[in-house]
Amino acid sequence: IIANVKTKILDLAIRGQLVPQDPADEPASVLLERIRAEKEELTKQGKIKRDKKESVIFRGEDNSYYLNDGKMTVDIGDDLPFDVPDSWCWTRLKDVLIINPRNKLDDNLDVSFIPMPLIDDGYSGKHTAEVRQWNRIKTGFTHFAEGDVGVAKITPCFENRKSTIFKNLASGYGAGTTELHVLRPFGKNIFVRYLLAYVKSDYFIENGKQTFTGDVGQQRISKEYIENAYFPLPPIKEQERIVQQIDIMFEYLNIISDALS
Repeated sequence: IIANVKTKILDLAIRGQLVPQDPADEPASVLLERIRAEKEELTKQGKIKRDKKESVIFRGEDNSYYLNDGKMTVDIGDDLPFDVPDSWCWTRLKDVLIINPRNKLDDNLDVSFIPMPLIDDGYSGKHTAEVRQWNRIKTGFTHFAEGDVGVAKITPCFENRKSTIFKNLASGYGAGTTELHVLRPFGKNIFVRYLLAYVKSDYFIENGKQTFTGDVGQQRISKEYIENAYFPLPPIKEQERIVQQIDIMFEYLNIISDALS
């Protein structure tokens, strides 16, 4: 029952129904423009490659949503799963995040190493880590940095919500299991704890399960699913309020769970 309640809380959170909207908040549309500007600057600096398939989602005069990928505009009103508040925006993860970035570090640097067993399942988002020299783990493993979000891509870890925010990494960097997708926001425009709530939501998990590929017991979600997943983006201040409310409610539920056990 407690797990079901936590699932419902996250569902309300990503729908804009967990906390009230504040008309004084800067709307998410302005946030998106800032993200696009930061992406363009990083592209000019040669730090990321230009996305030739970058898309924009907008609401038309008929109140339906449309996606423009630079070549054509299509009605996606039937694809979006629920309505969001007027101050929010729909976008796709690939348009607001760097997915599966790579680190360029000194070979002798001590960094964190995180295999899958060191990432908790469920809703805690916790992980532990070992320390290894970068030259031992820079090839053959997934790269990440402080503040990135990691999402397990293989069954049953994906369904069990093995996802985390990488924290307290040695030297601020790490590598780990290849069975992760890593999500990195541009600047401070997306509160990573809201992003973590999204990837732990039933909406994200259940849709991902429909895209599994591979043999039974070794099925995975693809990078394509991550890239094209529709992401409900609130104003940054509302993202913070949502996470604060999740913390309060989860704390009470954890107290109840501890008492029962």
